[in-house]
Amino acid sequence: MKQSRIYMKRWLAANERSKQVPTDTWYLHFASQLLLLIDQSPLYCKKSETERVDAAISLALYFQDCIAQSGGWKEFSDAYYGLYKSYLPFYTLTDAYTPDEINVEDLSFVQWTLFSRYAIFEEDEVIVQNPHNPNLLALSQEAYDLMDASFEEAPICDEPSSPIWVMGLDLLEMPQVPLPEIKPGMQLKKDVENCLAYSKGEPLLYFSVYDELCKFFIEELKWENKNESLLPELKNERNFVIYANAKGMLIAPNVSYCFCDPHNPTYNAANAADRGFKLFTYPGACPFDLVKYGMAKGLFPDLQLPFPGGKEVLHDNWDFIARYFLCEYYEGE
Repeated sequence: MKQSRIYMKRWLAANERSKQVPTDTWYLHFASQLLLLIDQSPLYCKKSETERVDAAISLALYFQDCIAQSGGWKEFSDAYYGLYKSYLPFYTLTDAYTPDEINVEDLSFVQWTLFSRYAIFEEDEVIVQNPHNPNLLALSQEAYDLMDASFEEAPICDEPSSPIWVMGLDLLEMPQVPLPEIKPGMQLKKDVENCLAYSKGEPLLYFSVYDELCKFFIEELKWENKNESLLPELKNERNFVIYANAKGMLIAPNVSYCFCDPHNPTYNAANAADRGFKLFTYPGACPFDLVKYGMAKGLFPDLQLPFPGGKEVLHDNWDFIARYFLCEYYEGE
């Protein structure tokens, strides 16, 4: 197989600068050494040369940032710790983990970001990598050993990298907004009052098909019995949830099968386990207030990411996963 090559122009672009600094040649050479490890890893056997080079550059950027104690990795790590009081998602960090030095867990997370892709366009497929994939962990250890052997000679770069190579920090800066809570004496919208009266105070209502939903609109909410008044855009959807809350009445199609609730006749544990993770990874699949409510009330016991151990990974890291994949839909209206 022809050996991939990394050019200075590509390295500079990853650093988001056009001007070369004295340390660039050293780190470019180091990235080429990482690329040899990547070429031999089963994790990348089906990946293109571009993807392999991107991986080598990202791991070299991590090393550059660790040596300089500045740049994208440092900014990400600080922001993540400020939000979650831990330095990384997914991994159990022992006393051996040192925030100011290189760590195998860090390298595993960097690779997770390379393999986990959120939807840029509506038709894009979302991919969630298993952060505990044995091949990923093995390559992380090999890259760590290479970095450890080169740690004393690695130069300090005075030009910090941008955090965008890890992830957009704006995703970690979005505030965690409390659920809209109904308090005694609060003035509620009429639809919310009618929902709560019908459900005897339960905030969630479930409907299997559109005809059931329409009947509820007309008979309980007293909506006008005209096609244009009954949300005709939902006609071909199923599995509806209505969430009556202090903000108003929220309607979500195609998600009720995920909610393990005694009041929910549409719950389907198998379907929830198979595709319920999309609530956290597909932008617009479910309003985020409803996702938060489901998590807060323990209504998603069967939801899991599509790989071994995916239930634990999702439930332990659901807020970060939602930020990473939902982007502006996280806490969005």
